[in-house]
Amino acid sequence: MEEFIRKFFGYYRYQDETGILGIPEPFKDGLGKGAFSDYRHFIWMFLVIFLSIGLYKLFKKHKVRGEKTVLILAIYMFSVRLINQIVRAIIGAEVPAWRAFPFHLCTMMSFVLPIVVVFNLKKIKLPIYTLSIMGGVVTIFLGEYFDNGFLTFAALEGMLTHSLLVLIPIIELATNKYQFLFKKMWQVFVAIIILMLWATLANNVFFENIRTDTPQTPTVSHFQGF
Repeated sequence: MEEFIRKFFGYYRYQDETGILGIPEPFKDGLGKGAFSDYRHFIWMFLVIFLSIGLYKLFKKHKVRGEKTVLILAIYMFSVRLINQIVRAIIGAEVPAWRAFPFHLCTMMSFVLPIVVVFNLKKIKLPIYTLSIMGGVVTIFLGEYFDNGFLTFAALEGMLTHSLLVLIPIIELATNKYQFLFKKMWQVFVAIIILMLWATLANNVFFENIRTDTPQTPTVSHFQGF
């Protein structure tokens, strides 16, 4: 049980062939078959599709419950992602530590989407919800969590977060708290440009000369805690 907990929650530093230790990262065994070869990827994709249809139909009939459900899911997403990023910064999994601050699409949406939900920011729901769905769908399709046989907390948290990026806007659509209007699609393109500029600033200015790659051969691992 202790070994399972270590693998599930732990962060390790892996050595490469030359003995260089990488930055702390979740446990990896390299036993997964990868996207579109691992049956778990197909289960994840079909589960999100099934939930999207099922939850839309359910909360189309039970709007009040849908609103409460969205609020709970949004608070969960924000809280867990915030704690996770803080922990990563503390243990050195982000170099430098403030790299834990959201800079790219899905990470940004995992913080911005809950804020939009909780405060019911109607004016920016269209671009935020649309980009959230886009980010979630792309990540689910690419299936980047299945290179390892053992699914860690970090992997499951990432899978759930990206699923919620799709499901929350769909539930909001069912409860009529959000409407997709083609005439306002220009807002989405403006948001994309802003996010691209923000991500470019991070990649080419803030972290341009920072080496963050980690050794790929897990010959030796050291448990870091968490």
